[in-house]
Amino acid sequence: MRLVGGLRELLRPPPHRGPLIAAGAVTLGAGLALAQLRLGGAAPVFLLAAGALSFWLGAQAPNEDGMPPAYQSVLLVTGAALLYGGLLAAAHVLGADFGTFPAGALTWTSLLVGLLLLWPAFERNSAISLLIAAILGGVALLCAWRWLLGADPSAPYRWLLALYAAALVLCGLALREPARRHAEVLIDAAGLAIAGIALSALLGTGLPGAWEIVVLGAGFGLIAFGALDRSPGPAYLGVVNLAAFIAIEGAGDSLYWWPLILIAGGAAMLAAGLRPRRPLPPEPKPYRAGEAPLAARAGDERSPTTRNGR
Repeated sequence: MRLVGGLRELLRPPPHRGPLIAAGAVTLGAGLALAQLRLGGAAPVFLLAAGALSFWLGAQAPNEDGMPPAYQSVLLVTGAALLYGGLLAAAHVLGADFGTFPAGALTWTSLLVGLLLLWPAFERNSAISLLIAAILGGVALLCAWRWLLGADPSAPYRWLLALYAAALVLCGLALREPARRHAEVLIDAAGLAIAGIALSALLGTGLPGAWEIVVLGAGFGLIAFGALDRSPGPAYLGVVNLAAFIAIEGAGDSLYWWPLILIAGGAAMLAAGLRPRRPLPPEPKPYRAGEAPLAARAGDERSPTTRNGR
């Protein structure tokens, strides 16, 4: 027991050395990734070992005022990336076919690393871990659909992304009060899911009218959320979705219908906001002594005995 406790204490990075440890983990991870690409073979073992070490160091690092310090986030992200790459490399060694799209390997590796990241996301209050877990959850969902059903049409993937984005938004709204930062990153992940729908159209598969509304509504909604909560991430992703919508619709050669709808709607909102202001009515005069209404005096009424101090 004493040996286990001493080892755990050794693997708990002291705060004043945290940046140096994080820099070392990033450098080591970059070197191992290059070794894996050049040599292959047994390199997945080293990727997994280094990833587990970095992830454990990040998970054991103490928070500062209830928030993870920067070096802790670096350790967690580095560890998750090395574990993910090591698992994919191990899947390749075990026989996964990377000559085609490895849907099965991506499914179980994304699901495993995503579930692992939920621990520091809530135990160490790490919002970046929750964001990566949400992204990996989306990857696992799409890859599982292809792996299990063997289908490759774009429509089911759009529906999966839309439903996943809706679930992330609901979870984000539920976490808005107890964990505001976690709620923000879930909204970010939802915005990325909708951006994936727009990306499918930009890659040449087209986008039906109903999905155009989804992309446009997501863009406006993300910008509104970012403005209300003063969160830059959702606002930036809202701009990305709006830019994707403009790129998709910009191929047309007429003013029907989206340009007219947006121009008319924007002009109407500007006119409503800039309309002449009516002067406010004057404030009512204060009540004089003894003129307060009965409802205002009801709480102050006391019995004659109380008023006389008896």
